[in-house]
Amino acid sequence: MAAVLTSTLRLAAARWPVLLAWFLAGWLVRYLVIEVAAFFGATSSLLGLLILPLAILARLGSFIAMFLVLRGDMPAFRELRATGGDAVDRTATGPRQRVTEIVLVSILPFFAFYAAWQLLADDVREYAEKALGNIDYFADDAAGAGSRVLELQLDVWTIVAIVVAFTGRFLLKRYAAKLPRWTNLVAVYLESVWVFLTLFLISNYTGQFQNWIDTRAGTVWFESVKDAAFDLVAPLAWIWHGAEWAIGEAGALVLLPLAWLTLAGIVYGRALAKPTVALQPTHRYYTGVRDRMAALPKGVLRRARDVGADLTDRWRPLADALLLIWRAGVVPMGLFVLAYTVIDAAGSWLLLAGVRLIGPHELGAFWMNFDAVLIFVVNAVLEPLRLCLIAAAYDFCLRKLEERREAAAQDASAQDAGGAVTAT
Repeated sequence: MAAVLTSTLRLAAARWPVLLAWFLAGWLVRYLVIEVAAFFGATSSLLGLLILPLAILARLGSFIAMFLVLRGDMPAFRELRATGGDAVDRTATGPRQRVTEIVLVSILPFFAFYAAWQLLADDVREYAEKALGNIDYFADDAAGAGSRVLELQLDVWTIVAIVVAFTGRFLLKRYAAKLPRWTNLVAVYLESVWVFLTLFLISNYTGQFQNWIDTRAGTVWFESVKDAAFDLVAPLAWIWHGAEWAIGEAGALVLLPLAWLTLAGIVYGRALAKPTVALQPTHRYYTGVRDRMAALPKGVLRRARDVGADLTDRWRPLADALLLIWRAGVVPMGLFVLAYTVIDAAGSWLLLAGVRLIGPHELGAFWMNFDAVLIFVVNAVLEPLRLCLIAAAYDFCLRKLEERREAAAQDASAQDAGGAVTAT
């Protein structure tokens, strides 16, 4: 794992200016898009939320660009790209592979973990604050208009927007060979729209569903029994709250760096291993579904296969990346998580150091305006280093997998040679 840390520093030293430029570009575009979305969102929440996905796309695009900048300095990646073999370099430039295709396969997983770690909520909150500031220009009833800034219900118009975006993305992919290249940009936008609106609705209704669960009689009874048990046996409360804390911290400390590493695997897109689990053609569940599918009309069967292929294309890069990470080993990945956590904690320490260095100032006149600048500077310093660590860890995964394959090939050769000697 020491090689990962060394490679991280080497990547940062070689590519820091370019990485910083891409980070700043993504931040600037995101800021401008949120401003535009807030301008239109003051009159129509749906219109504003149709523009807001472009802000997340800007961040995704900057991260993808940063990953691709680093690939030329990743030794294992460079060797595999040069030697070929059974590794397919899906990030190579050419007519069959464009950056837009990498963005398309990255949108769904990136938006999902973007929402899971409240980054989506931060963008929506910033958009809502700016939209509320624009309401006076458009509405006489400011309070009523303000309540509608984030008012997105599961109504006809929202469903139509999601269906149109998903269908348009599906059709553009199917007829991509016959369409001009600029339609790839439209496909990227439509993909981001239906994913964003779906996640936004899920987050809204998940909160409402959780509130409904919390008010049920069974939940109230369970909470009362739990509190009574905690009052009788105090160590039970310590164990319960400790377990809740550990689970919550484990999600933030372990899952987030692994999610970033998975995103790197999707971006680099190297299918280095076949899935270990596959449906057997003779299995009764498989044959039953296959026979029912075969009985469908040919037109319906053709559409079903198209949809199935679309879903497979979405999730195969994610499965390949997870499998690659799993085969790298638990201990190296644990050390990677530790290094990621150190960088994450360094952000808090740098903020504290910046506050101490600047010294005491008036809260409203100074810190309410300057704290955002300080946070941005810290992120600009640490984000390129974080991406270098993720790229170095992914390169380590590639190296470990190739070492395993070489060892397996040597074992197979030794067994063949032993069998030949025995036969003679």
